Amino acid sequence: MNDLLTLPLAQRLELVQTLWDSIAAEQIGPELSEADRQVIDQRLERFLADGEAGLDADEVLNAMEQSL
Repeated sequence: MNDLLTLPLAQRLELVQTLWDSIAAEQIGPELSEADRQVIDQRLERFLADGEAGLDADEVLNAMEQSL
C-alpha cells in the first residue's frame, strides 16, 4: 500500500479511476420481490399516464428552504 502512495499523482488518479470503474461495473441493485416489482410498475404506469413531469430539483429545494 505504501508503494502505491509514492506513485506520481497522475498514476494514482489513473489507479483510482480504474478501481472505481471496476466497482461500478459490479454494482447490482437490491433483490426485489414480486410485490416490489408490481408497486414500481404501477407507479411508473401512473406517472406515464399522468403526463405531469412534477417539480424540478430547484423547485423542490426552494420549497424545502421555505418550510424551514
